Amino acid sequence: MKSLEKQLQTGLTILLLSILLSQLIIVNLSTSKILGEFVTSRLEHDAKRIVDSLILNKNVSVVRWRRLNPVYNTAHSGHYYAIKLDREGANGLISQKIISSPSLQNTKLPLNVSKLPVILHGVSGPEGQHLIVLMQKYQKNGQDIIISVAENMSLLMKQRKRVTLIFIAIGVFGSLLMIALQRYIVRRLFKHLDKSRNEIKDIESGKRQLLSENVPSEIYPLVKEFNHSLSLMQKRLERSRNSLGNLAHALKTPLSILIQTLDGDTSSDTSSNVKSAQAKLQAERIRQLMERELKRARMAGLGNSSQRFEPREELPVLSDVLKQAHKRSKLEIDLVIDQKVNAFGDREDMLELFGNLLDNACKWAKKQVLCEINLHQKKQNISISIADDGTGQTDDELSKLTQRGIRLDEGVDGHGLGLAICKDIVKLYGGSISFERSSKLGGLLVKIELPNR
Repeated sequence: MKSLEKQLQTGLTILLLSILLSQLIIVNLSTSKILGEFVTSRLEHDAKRIVDSLILNKNVSVVRWRRLNPVYNTAHSGHYYAIKLDREGANGLISQKIISSPSLQNTKLPLNVSKLPVILHGVSGPEGQHLIVLMQKYQKNGQDIIISVAENMSLLMKQRKRVTLIFIAIGVFGSLLMIALQRYIVRRLFKHLDKSRNEIKDIESGKRQLLSENVPSEIYPLVKEFNHSLSLMQKRLERSRNSLGNLAHALKTPLSILIQTLDGDTSSDTSSNVKSAQAKLQAERIRQLMERELKRARMAGLGNSSQRFEPREELPVLSDVLKQAHKRSKLEIDLVIDQKVNAFGDREDMLELFGNLLDNACKWAKKQVLCEINLHQKKQNISISIADDGTGQTDDELSKLTQRGIRLDEGVDGHGLGLAICKDIVKLYGGSISFERSSKLGGLLVKIELPNR
């Protein structure tokens, strides 16, 4: 599952690194261009002064060094020049003469370049100096002159490198600061989602009915639609419960009249008496089913549709209802619930599950029903066991217990659907159900394992 926060962090980091790299390239190019233009402008000025200081004679050509900056006369000063003169001799041959600044000592500057003017960067100078060289062509007294003027850029390059490192350090620090601020801002904004997530947990546990709509506009449509769907589901479920209760109430009176009519039938015809007894039996079973559904509707009305099952609150109430339904004063329903067990499952599903199992146990029990709920932390599941002290069943009978409609004792009220419904609920939750003989009470033992979620 992808995290929006991580995606935002990754996107911002990539964006900031791209911006930092782009700025670094731009700064390097800009500083290189500025330094190059600055030094080139100074070299052009020095080249003109050198040409002006040059004396051209047929026999001797010299530079009047007193008219130049003294740095050209100091060895390895970082400022250098070299002049190439082409002369035609008496025999018509052209000879070349090179005049170099005293500062060059034995080092030579490049002079043989076809296309002029040209600026050369990174030329190696005396003592490994980093030189920038300007080569230009001039004419003086009708004679072509090629001159190379150079300046040491080592110090400037070091300063430039230092400025670049400082810029990188500031950029990295600024990027980290922006990432930290962005992370803080994103986390602060995501607190609204944390609030909604906690509210969803409250809805699941039955503490809330709807989500708060005091949220950012970006998630408001989602929250609004969720609330609408939740309200619609609750209204439909409530309407279904009310309809079930209304139907049971509506049928209760006609069935009571029918039962009274059958009780008052004193016909001497044996066949009619048998039919009346069968009709009375079926009417009584329908009445019992309605009573059961009415009790379920009353119990379901205590909570909302999304409420979690709280065993410590719900089971004592269910136990009292079953005791009243079976009208057996000596019947005891013992509840043993592990303190580590919290709310689990949907309230309606668990009421259906425990209601069927405990109701079945009460029908078969003589005096005692035992319900135990434990939490297995290693397996991450909830273990439920319900046992009674009845007569119990054989292995063949145990294998038939979950078959829908199969009843093992026709003398006990019921329609053989309860245990099959329990099996369907357990399957829905991804659990398991099994039937054994109880070693403690001797009757039927129902064991259920449900995932703890």
